Amino acid sequence: MYKYELHSHTSECDRDAHLSARELVHLYREAGYDGMVITDHYIERFYTLWFPEDVRGLTHEQQVTRWLRGYRTAREEGEKIGFTVLPGAEVRFDGYPNDYLLYGLHEEFFYTVPRLNELKNVSELLALLPAGVCAVHAHPFRDDMVVETPHGIFGMEVFNGGTEPFRNGLARQFAGHYGLAMTSGSDIHDMSRLAKGGILTERRIRTPEDLAAVLRSGEYSLIEND
Repeated sequence: MYKYELHSHTSECDRDAHLSARELVHLYREAGYDGMVITDHYIERFYTLWFPEDVRGLTHEQQVTRWLRGYRTAREEGEKIGFTVLPGAEVRFDGYPNDYLLYGLHEEFFYTVPRLNELKNVSELLALLPAGVCAVHAHPFRDDMVVETPHGIFGMEVFNGGTEPFRNGLARQFAGHYGLAMTSGSDIHDMSRLAKGGILTERRIRTPEDLAAVLRSGEYSLIEND
C-alpha cells in the first residue's frame, strides 16, 4: 500500500506554518509516506499580510512564481530522495470563510487564470478548473464557515488533523448525505499534526492525473490518526 498526505502547508508560503518545504518532505518520508500534496493557502492575506514585501509591484506571473516557492522547493527535495510531491492549493475567496482544496492540477494552471482568491464563489472556481480536477471542501464545520449545498463540489475533507473529532464527524455525515467523495489530510502547520491524515491506496501516484484518478476511483482508504 502507498501512503500520501493530501493537506500540507510550508513556511515559505504561509506565516502560520512552522515547517519548511524541505523539512516536510523528510519528515513525511521518515513517517512512511510515499508522497504528499503541497496545498499552500491561496488567500488574500498571502499578498496583503504575510508577504506584501515580496509581491508588491510584481506582475501576476511573478506573484504566482513566488506563491509556488514552497511547492517547488518541496518537489526538488523530493526528487533527490524518490519522494513524490504534487502541486495543490487551498483557496479562499476574499470576504468568504470557506476553503477549497484542489487536487489534480499542474503548476502551469495558476499562471493561466486570474487570482483565485478574487473569484466571487465556488461556481466561478469550478468553471476554471480543467476536466478531472477534484475540488474538495476543507474542514467544512469549523467555526464561522458557511454550510451550503455542495453544488458541483467533488468531495469533502471528513478528517482534518487540526479539527475536533465531532466536527470531522459532522463533515462525514454531510458528505454521506450528499454522496460526496471523502478525503483526509493532516493540515500540517507544525509537528503536532505530523502524519495525522492522508490516504492509503494500492495505486502508485506519480502525477497530478494519477492523484485525481485515484480520488475519482474511490480506491483508497482514509488515514485518521486523532
